[in-house]
Amino acid sequence: MLVSALVVALSPAFTGAASAQTPFQATVSASVPLPAPCANGAFACGSADLAGYGAASWSIFFTDFTVVETSCGSSYTDAMIDFTLASDPSSTLVLDESGSFCFPGRDGRSFFKAGATSYGHPFTLVGSWTVGPTSTGQFIGLTGSGTDLLNSAGAHWAGSYSGTLS
Repeated sequence: MLVSALVVALSPAFTGAASAQTPFQATVSASVPLPAPCANGAFACGSADLAGYGAASWSIFFTDFTVVETSCGSSYTDAMIDFTLASDPSSTLVLDESGSFCFPGRDGRSFFKAGATSYGHPFTLVGSWTVGPTSTGQFIGLTGSGTDLLNSAGAHWAGSYSGTLS
């Protein structure tokens, strides 16, 4: 009887610890004029607003992608996203991501055929992410996952990230 009462009494404590996930929301905006990449080597970089954390810088680095000349066939299997807090530059949230490059209509074909002159063709990134182990400062030890949707047209990027952190 005493053991049963102890198990019932401790159950909320274990349930609370297991569900200690907090929603994560971020919006990003960037203007990346030629010559790309960004000064830090990122494919694109700009500013972000992280709900609950405030203003941050944002960078996306692609390290592996597969080109398929169709509307949504090209994919990236290894990208790293950095959010560095403006109020605490020693705190960087690192996201490991994979996803797809999507182009309007058949524009994917012309994007890849144009090569370096394709800068400015619109596209959308549709990705999923997990928190990377190299996060620093306030983000050390966090885990979590989510999705993002980024739109690019010309030098302008805009989009959002959502998910959970724990």
